[in-house]
Amino acid sequence: MPAPVIIENRPLLPRLLLLFWIASAAMGLLFAVAGLRLLGPGEKGGAIALLLLGMTLTASGIIMGGLCWRISRIRGPAVELTSEGLLDHRLSPSRIAWQAIQWKIVFNGRTHNVQFDVTPSARRDLGIYWPQRVLSLFSRLLGRPAFTVVALGTGHSTHQLAALMEGFKPPAP
Repeated sequence: MPAPVIIENRPLLPRLLLLFWIASAAMGLLFAVAGLRLLGPGEKGGAIALLLLGMTLTASGIIMGGLCWRISRIRGPAVELTSEGLLDHRLSPSRIAWQAIQWKIVFNGRTHNVQFDVTPSARRDLGIYWPQRVLSLFSRLLGRPAFTVVALGTGHSTHQLAALMEGFKPPAP
Protein backbone atom coordinates (compact mmCIF):
# COMPACT_ATOMS: atom_id res chain seq x y z
CA MET A 1 0.00 0.00 0.00
CA PRO A 2 1.18 3.54 -0.69
CA ALA A 3 1.89 6.05 2.04
CA PRO A 4 -1.17 7.72 3.59
CA VAL A 5 -2.50 10.73 1.68
CA ILE A 6 -3.97 13.62 3.66
CA ILE A 7 -5.86 16.25 1.64
CA GLU A 8 -6.37 19.43 3.63
CA ASN A 9 -9.65 21.32 3.49
CA ARG A 10 -9.64 24.63 1.61
CA PRO A 11 -12.87 26.34 2.72
CA LEU A 12 -12.75 29.64 0.79
CA LEU A 13 -14.71 28.53 -2.31
CA PRO A 14 -17.26 26.52 -0.28
CA ARG A 15 -17.86 29.60 1.90
CA LEU A 16 -18.49 31.75 -1.17
CA LEU A 17 -20.79 29.10 -2.65
CA LEU A 18 -22.64 28.91 0.66
CA LEU A 19 -23.66 32.54 0.19
CA PHE A 20 -24.88 31.72 -3.33
CA TRP A 21 -26.98 28.76 -2.13
CA ILE A 22 -28.46 30.79 0.73
CA ALA A 23 -29.46 33.46 -1.80
CA SER A 24 -30.92 30.75 -4.07
CA ALA A 25 -33.02 29.36 -1.23
CA ALA A 26 -34.22 32.85 -0.32
CA MET A 27 -35.16 33.62 -3.94
CA GLY A 28 -36.93 30.28 -4.13
CA LEU A 29 -39.01 31.20 -1.08
CA LEU A 30 -39.92 34.52 -2.70
CA PHE A 31 -41.01 32.77 -5.91
CA ALA A 32 -43.02 30.20 -3.95
CA VAL A 33 -44.78 32.90 -1.93
CA ALA A 34 -45.52 34.86 -5.12
CA GLY A 35 -46.90 31.69 -6.72
CA LEU A 36 -49.12 31.02 -3.70
CA ARG A 37 -50.46 34.57 -3.77
CA LEU A 38 -51.32 34.30 -7.46
CA LEU A 39 -53.17 31.02 -6.95
CA GLY A 40 -56.83 31.59 -6.76
CA PRO A 41 -60.14 30.16 -7.87
CA GLY A 42 -59.04 30.31 -11.51
CA GLU A 43 -55.76 28.48 -10.74
CA LYS A 44 -53.50 29.99 -13.35
CA GLY A 45 -50.74 27.87 -14.92
CA GLY A 46 -48.19 30.63 -14.37
CA ALA A 47 -48.85 30.62 -10.64
CA ILE A 48 -48.28 26.88 -10.43
CA ALA A 49 -45.06 27.17 -12.48
CA LEU A 50 -43.85 29.95 -10.19
CA LEU A 51 -44.66 27.86 -7.12
CA LEU A 52 -42.82 24.81 -8.52
CA LEU A 53 -39.82 26.91 -9.50
CA GLY A 54 -39.72 28.41 -6.02
CA MET A 55 -39.94 25.02 -4.34
CA THR A 56 -37.15 23.62 -6.55
CA LEU A 57 -34.86 26.59 -5.91
CA THR A 58 -35.51 26.42 -2.18
CA ALA A 59 -34.85 22.68 -1.97
CA SER A 60 -31.65 22.87 -4.03
CA GLY A 61 -30.44 25.88 -2.01
CA ILE A 62 -31.00 24.04 1.27
CA ILE A 63 -29.35 20.80 0.12
CA MET A 64 -26.33 22.38 -1.55
CA GLY A 65 -26.07 24.99 1.19
CA GLY A 66 -25.93 22.16 3.72
CA LEU A 67 -23.11 20.53 1.78
CA CYS A 68 -21.16 23.81 1.50
CA TRP A 69 -21.79 24.52 5.21
CA ARG A 70 -20.28 21.17 6.19
CA ILE A 71 -17.24 21.68 3.94
CA SER A 72 -16.68 25.26 5.11
CA ARG A 73 -16.68 24.23 8.78
CA ILE A 74 -14.11 21.43 8.57
CA ARG A 75 -10.87 22.19 10.40
CA GLY A 76 -8.00 20.02 9.23
CA PRO A 77 -8.12 17.38 6.52
CA ALA A 78 -11.04 17.01 4.14
CA VAL A 79 -10.03 13.55 2.91
CA GLU A 80 -7.71 10.90 4.32
CA LEU A 81 -6.58 7.94 2.22
CA THR A 82 -4.85 5.22 4.24
CA SER A 83 -4.41 1.49 4.00
CA GLU A 84 -7.43 1.13 6.34
CA GLY A 85 -9.73 2.99 3.98
CA LEU A 86 -11.23 6.29 2.84
CA LEU A 87 -12.18 8.91 5.40
CA ASP A 88 -14.03 11.80 3.74
CA HIS A 89 -14.94 14.25 6.50
CA ARG A 90 -17.55 15.85 4.19
CA LEU A 91 -19.38 12.54 3.80
CA SER A 92 -19.17 10.75 7.12
CA PRO A 93 -17.28 10.72 10.42
CA SER A 94 -16.35 7.06 9.80
CA ARG A 95 -13.66 5.47 7.68
CA ILE A 96 -14.83 3.25 4.80
CA ALA A 97 -12.75 0.13 4.17
CA TRP A 98 -11.42 -0.14 0.61
CA GLN A 99 -12.98 -3.58 0.27
CA ALA A 100 -16.43 -2.03 0.84
CA ILE A 101 -16.05 0.57 -1.94
CA GLN A 102 -16.84 0.13 -5.64
CA TRP A 103 -15.85 3.38 -7.38
CA LYS A 104 -15.50 4.80 -10.87
CA ILE A 105 -15.14 8.10 -12.69
CA VAL A 106 -18.46 9.29 -14.14
CA PHE A 107 -18.79 11.97 -16.84
CA ASN A 108 -22.07 13.87 -16.48
CA GLY A 109 -21.84 15.82 -19.73
CA ARG A 110 -19.89 18.75 -18.29
CA THR A 111 -17.51 17.45 -15.66
CA HIS A 112 -16.04 14.26 -14.29
CA ASN A 113 -16.83 12.95 -10.80
CA VAL A 114 -15.38 10.18 -8.67
CA GLN A 115 -18.51 8.31 -7.60
CA PHE A 116 -18.75 5.20 -5.49
CA ASP A 117 -21.08 2.74 -3.82
CA VAL A 118 -20.57 1.19 -0.42
CA THR A 119 -21.64 -2.32 0.48
CA PRO A 120 -24.90 -2.36 2.48
CA SER A 121 -23.22 -3.88 5.56
CA ALA A 122 -20.62 -1.08 5.67
CA ARG A 123 -23.17 1.64 4.88
CA ARG A 124 -25.20 0.96 8.03
CA ASP A 125 -22.36 2.06 10.31
CA LEU A 126 -21.17 5.13 8.40
CA GLY A 127 -23.39 7.87 9.81
CA ILE A 128 -23.60 9.67 6.47
CA TYR A 129 -24.43 13.38 6.77
CA TRP A 130 -27.88 14.47 5.54
CA PRO A 131 -26.84 16.51 2.45
CA GLN A 132 -24.91 13.52 1.12
CA ARG A 133 -27.85 11.20 1.82
CA VAL A 134 -30.19 13.40 -0.22
CA LEU A 135 -27.67 13.71 -3.04
CA SER A 136 -27.17 9.93 -3.00
CA LEU A 137 -30.90 9.43 -3.59
CA PHE A 138 -30.69 11.76 -6.59
CA SER A 139 -27.66 9.87 -7.94
CA ARG A 140 -29.54 6.59 -7.59
CA LEU A 141 -32.48 8.03 -9.55
CA LEU A 142 -30.03 8.81 -12.37
CA GLY A 143 -28.66 5.25 -12.25
CA ARG A 144 -25.27 6.29 -10.90
CA PRO A 145 -23.26 5.24 -7.84
CA ALA A 146 -24.65 6.76 -4.65
CA PHE A 147 -21.79 8.87 -3.33
CA THR A 148 -19.31 11.37 -4.74
CA VAL A 149 -15.82 12.27 -3.60
CA VAL A 150 -16.40 16.01 -3.91
CA ALA A 151 -13.43 17.93 -5.32
CA LEU A 152 -14.81 21.18 -3.85
CA GLY A 153 -12.57 22.43 -1.07
CA THR A 154 -9.68 20.04 -1.78
CA GLY A 155 -7.63 22.02 -4.28
CA HIS A 156 -7.50 18.89 -6.47
CA SER A 157 -9.24 18.01 -9.69
CA THR A 158 -11.37 14.89 -10.01
CA HIS A 159 -8.65 13.19 -12.00
CA GLN A 160 -6.05 14.01 -9.34
CA LEU A 161 -8.33 12.56 -6.65
CA ALA A 162 -8.91 9.43 -8.73
CA ALA A 163 -5.15 9.01 -9.29
CA LEU A 164 -4.53 9.29 -5.54
CA MET A 165 -7.27 6.74 -4.81
CA GLU A 166 -6.05 4.35 -7.51
CA GLY A 167 -3.07 3.33 -5.43
CA PHE A 168 -5.35 2.15 -2.63
CA LYS A 169 -7.72 0.15 -4.82
CA PRO A 170 -7.64 -3.49 -3.69
CA PRO A 171 -6.74 -6.07 -6.34
CA ALA A 172 -9.68 -7.68 -8.15
CA PRO A 173 -10.58 -11.13 -6.79
